[in-house]
Amino acid sequence: MIIQWKKYIFTINDIYGSYREENIPKADVNCYFQQSDYIGADKRLTLHKKVKNLCVDLYKPVEQLRKELNKDTRYQINRAGKDDLRIRHLIAPTIGDIQEFKELFNQFAREKGIELCRENKVKALQKSGRLAISYVYNKDGRKLAGHLCIIDGIRATGLYSYSSRFTESGIPPRNIGRANRYLHWHEILFFKKLGYEVLDFLGLSLNEEDTGQQNLNKFKKSFGGREDIQYQSFVPQTKKGLLIMLLLRMKWRNQQELVLVNGKPVRREGRSGACSSKSEDGA
Repeated sequence: MIIQWKKYIFTINDIYGSYREENIPKADVNCYFQQSDYIGADKRLTLHKKVKNLCVDLYKPVEQLRKELNKDTRYQINRAGKDDLRIRHLIAPTIGDIQEFKELFNQFAREKGIELCRENKVKALQKSGRLAISYVYNKDGRKLAGHLCIIDGIRATGLYSYSSRFTESGIPPRNIGRANRYLHWHEILFFKKLGYEVLDFLGLSLNEEDTGQQNLNKFKKSFGGREDIQYQSFVPQTKKGLLIMLLLRMKWRNQQELVLVNGKPVRREGRSGACSSKSEDGA
């Protein structure tokens, strides 16, 4: 799967899994995700990551998937089933749906201090039919949580996730938390029903010193699944692409996932900095 999108003056190709070289359009940089090995590791002026993702195998029977949930998550999902919640899956979202999700996610992102929604990338996914959005609603119709996934008919990959705990002061945070778990579980059931093979929760942080990231790891692992090692490569194609490499090298210089720069192993001194909560950083 190849998605081309724009960020500022840069044209970016996001390439997921298997691909054909002749099908890759011209861009300033090629970003390879969900690979079984590095791409272009012998080339100069490239960056490469080794990441660990949490993947749920959807070929398993529903009861097996349910058993693999940890005890507390299974309880929270069962409890949420009594809260009169409503689930909605948008498998072909419109531009209006994207705008609505972006506004809700960005409110959450500002409170959390994380990167805002990359609208151009999301629109490129929508245009190519590779986008799904899911919501869970309170019984009075208010949205409690939302998820945005990259889809290709085989793998659904979580890209953005938010909850309304910063904006819905009238609803107890514990109710919103279990509604979010309920939505994740129903996404598992939804994509399984559609015949998908994998639901990818994306990155598990390698930074053991970051309590917030480790709590996020714990949350993802509570849905069972398996830890999957994947590789990402970022290969410049133009002079503007070389500039992107310089910017990303500075941005990621302390991330433990970054393992090769210019074809050589990364040398780190001192303590590493915070890692991103998502393994797909892109450009």
